[in-house]
Amino acid sequence: MQYKKGQKIEVRIEKLAFGGKGIGQFEGRKVFVNDAVPGDLVECSLSRIKPNYFEAKLVKIIKSSDLRIKPKCKHFDICGGCTWQYLNYDEQLKIKETQVKEALEHIGGFKNPIVKPIIGCDEPWFYRNKMEFSFYKEMVGLHPKGYRYEVFDLNECFLESPEIPKILEQVRNIIKPGIISIVIREGKRTNERLINLIYDEAEIDRVKFTEFMKPFATSIYITKKIAKRGQKTQLIEEHLHGKKTLTEEMCGLKFEILPQAFFQPNTLQAEKLYKTVAGLGEIKAKHIVFDLFCGTGTIGMTLASEAKFVFGADTNKSAIQNAEQNAKSNNIQNIEFFAGDAYKIIKELDIKPDIVVVDPPRSGLSKKLTEKLAKLKPKRIIYVSCNPTTQARDLKTLKKSHYKLEVTQPVDMAPHTYHIETVAKLTYNSLWSRILNLIKLT
Repeated sequence: MQYKKGQKIEVRIEKLAFGGKGIGQFEGRKVFVNDAVPGDLVECSLSRIKPNYFEAKLVKIIKSSDLRIKPKCKHFDICGGCTWQYLNYDEQLKIKETQVKEALEHIGGFKNPIVKPIIGCDEPWFYRNKMEFSFYKEMVGLHPKGYRYEVFDLNECFLESPEIPKILEQVRNIIKPGIISIVIREGKRTNERLINLIYDEAEIDRVKFTEFMKPFATSIYITKKIAKRGQKTQLIEEHLHGKKTLTEEMCGLKFEILPQAFFQPNTLQAEKLYKTVAGLGEIKAKHIVFDLFCGTGTIGMTLASEAKFVFGADTNKSAIQNAEQNAKSNNIQNIEFFAGDAYKIIKELDIKPDIVVVDPPRSGLSKKLTEKLAKLKPKRIIYVSCNPTTQARDLKTLKKSHYKLEVTQPVDMAPHTYHIETVAKLTYNSLWSRILNLIKLT
């Protein structure tokens, strides 16, 4: 039978794919449907036709799943943010745990991988410590589903803190062409707040903006964004009021965070994540640790008290400067940071690590870095990932270099979204270990 775009079909949704789309079956092919929940019977319109699967847009729900609940936020139907609010949180955790296991089996080729029960959030609302809100015409808020530039006016949000709508209400008083976004960062343990207005061509009334933000912020910045064709975007920061950094406390350490520096967006879950890394790493006082894609050095600094020495690397120079400052302020002397490509840095260091921690972007590890890690033969590799599919791919590659996947621990850093953080522990099987295993098999 010939199928065409726009054709409507009925599908019973069986499960959710990583990325959040519902999966059903129609005429022997998988159908991926947006905004659907396992158990839904839906009418959907075909948007992409492939030999082995369809992609489709939800037209209407014929019969709702028993798993569906009423979303908490009134912006849910249009917001592109926390798109799983229609699922009970316990159900979200079950789905994420299953997706991690399926990625390891189907992409990584691991048979019966050990996946520990996912570590959920004790409080799945108001958990974020950073959000960015965009400007569009007379509005300030978030992007609607499927849109990159349009913005809906936001006056309710349960992701960062109850004060966010109040701050945005004040921001509406200074809206003008040329203002791009406003970034709001919060210290969940310190109750500090850093507000950074980002613009390109607008004339900012600095006094007015500062007066509006003072009741809400301990640090106020404005940042001019200069983007020239063929050149790297330039950011010019101007500190207007209060402290120059935001202070956050985590794992017994204090971190000073600059406006552009990366920091895990869920402070309380990040603590659980780092404790997981430390536990799986089994770090001893004799161990040399590499912390690759280290950002502001938070993982490396939490491990330093157990290790002989830690080397951190990241391409973000601002983050590395931030990491060095934080190591100094916490009096951590057995750690050193390098700005640049991880592959080049570990090649130039010419040091053999005992433990390597990697926390790459969603795209995962490059082929040459994976090969370099395999040649270094560290005792353990602890792979932290925000994408279980690329992680599974990289673990499969490392398996070919005699690394054994011992266990994977999912951690939910972003409730009400499809995002999953996972920590995988790999141990190196030496030649002697492989010989012993062969003897046992015979």
